Amino acid sequence: MTAAAALLLAGCGSGGSGDGKAADRPTAAVSAPAGDPAGTSTAAPGDAGAASGDTSGAEAPGSAADAPKVPDAQLTPPGGGSFTAQQKSYLSGRVPKGTDPAAVLEGGQEICERLTRTAKIDKDAAATAIVTGDISMSGAAAAVSALCPGQQPVITAASHGFADGTFTVAAKPVPGKAVAPGAYRAPNPSPACSWRVTGAGGTTLTSGSGARLTVPAAARGITSSGCYAWLATGGT
Repeated sequence: MTAAAALLLAGCGSGGSGDGKAADRPTAAVSAPAGDPAGTSTAAPGDAGAASGDTSGAEAPGSAADAPKVPDAQLTPPGGGSFTAQQKSYLSGRVPKGTDPAAVLEGGQEICERLTRTAKIDKDAAATAIVTGDISMSGAAAAVSALCPGQQPVITAASHGFADGTFTVAAKPVPGKAVAPGAYRAPNPSPACSWRVTGAGGTTLTSGSGARLTVPAAARGITSSGCYAWLATGGT
């Protein structure tokens, strides 16, 4: 992986970007508790979900699908005061009862800072982290939509990409499931990167190695190995 990818995976820590600024990160109205915010752990590249690129069902930070949520009117910092309108937008429907909303907010802000800092150095690395499941697609999309909309191009690039594995080919991409026809590039492939595009009946339409491939409209499936992640040509 590139140095930028390593920076992203290392996380932002409590020191921010060094000068205390991140282009799109909102300033929190409250100080969130230190430590690991609820639900912010991310999949390692070797996990099953990361290997297939299937992060579509992952919960965003602080979210619990079956737990009752704190009503919007009751979303207030534990020490008093109030959240900004932007922060309330992110927290709406995301805070299980009994959970500190500041910790949930911190999880979203951390995602934004990681994406913002990495995208400044290497936009491909930021999108690749989402494609491979190092950051969940659902968590990143929610955080970017509410807290750092300037990083929407990263989400767009990731939504059209795919990780190593086997996928069907469809008219529109479905993260973790289907790849759309078109041209793709692998920003950081290993020397063993190889791929195969199949048609009806599993026949091989084209195969090869290296960081470029084209999925024709007649394709029905695509398999890649050792390429890490593919992004649609045109980038972010």
